[in-house]
Amino acid sequence: MPLRPDFPVFTHHPDLVYLDSASTAQKPNVVIEGMKHHMEQEYANIHRGAYELSEASEVLYHGSKEAVVRLIGARETAEISYSYNATSALNILVTSLIRSGDLKKWDTVLLSRAEHHANIVPWLIAKETTGIEVEFVELDTEFQLDFADFEAKLTPDVRVVSLTAASNVTGAVFDLARVRDILRSRSPSSLFVVDASQSVPHFRVDVQVLDIDYLVFTGHKLMSDTGLGIMYGKKSLLKALVPSIGGGGAINWVREDSFAPSGLPSRFEPGTPHIIGAGSLLRAIEYMESIGGYEKIERIEKDLVVHTLTRWQKFKRQFPEVRLIGSEKEEGRIGVFSFSTDKIHISDLADAFADRLICVRAGHHCAEPLMQHCSIMGTVRMSLFLYNTREDVDRFFEVFEEVLSSMG
Repeated sequence: MPLRPDFPVFTHHPDLVYLDSASTAQKPNVVIEGMKHHMEQEYANIHRGAYELSEASEVLYHGSKEAVVRLIGARETAEISYSYNATSALNILVTSLIRSGDLKKWDTVLLSRAEHHANIVPWLIAKETTGIEVEFVELDTEFQLDFADFEAKLTPDVRVVSLTAASNVTGAVFDLARVRDILRSRSPSSLFVVDASQSVPHFRVDVQVLDIDYLVFTGHKLMSDTGLGIMYGKKSLLKALVPSIGGGGAINWVREDSFAPSGLPSRFEPGTPHIIGAGSLLRAIEYMESIGGYEKIERIEKDLVVHTLTRWQKFKRQFPEVRLIGSEKEEGRIGVFSFSTDKIHISDLADAFADRLICVRAGHHCAEPLMQHCSIMGTVRMSLFLYNTREDVDRFFEVFEEVLSSMG
């Protein structure tokens, strides 16, 4: 059964072809109505409110974290804290590692060439302020991690390995199980950090199975409201991690000259949290579960990936000057496809798609080191999600062909 009718945006814009879910996902009706219901009937601040509205908001907020525990295979809600987005969560994590003395001068952090800026810039700031070293693991011809390079760079100085689970440019899904095995056998004390923003909407990332120390993702790519970032950490690590942020709600007591942080997970959540956003994430996860969970999502998206690659094979024979930045194999990837061409500027190409009600994204996609690796300035990216159809893919290539053919 098609899922498109569950998303009101397509009722209001029936001709819309939305291919920008790697940027943000559309919202199903249950998320929208859930937010509306809470704001109309149950909204109040959480923590310490003894009245019914506050208690209802507290139940919603805690229920959201219970849903995240199910989603990523965490042990308990104490391991889940919320922030503004995944970028914010990574900044909190990096600065807290430094404040705790877990990341010091001369320590090395390993990243990949495929990382989003969110998983690069906080570490580079730490390099400037603390004197850590940041090194990049190269990619192979299929845009996967070059494991020979990874093992060569996994020296005793490596304190953190921080990797995306799936690229927002190439769609490549990294073999995190292999990373885990190498890391735990050769450098068991190193921290394993994962940016799951592009993976959690599409397939399960189990933090216990993969023995991940810290994981972040953002809610809005998972159909929740914007303004919600999720950080998971092993409880044993979080208990020893000294927060780099603080304020009301994140402390046990305050004196004029001192304070003490609260327990988990509140110590990483100062101030009033995004209660409505947390509720929207709960409804989004419940929606995923109601349609058949990751098994259904992966089945839908695999069909779309196969169809896209089939259309691409025909398209590239007609337009050999167009380059797909990513693997042409269906295995080891999600439905993110980035195209580069010298025939038309990528911004003009994106405008042409927009004129025909097709939503794509042009630019470097906050992955400039990857663009430099590929010797390009940027791409036009189309990205698929559970509400897309084969007809959406067909329409994309039809318009792509139309635009390029019109240029002679």
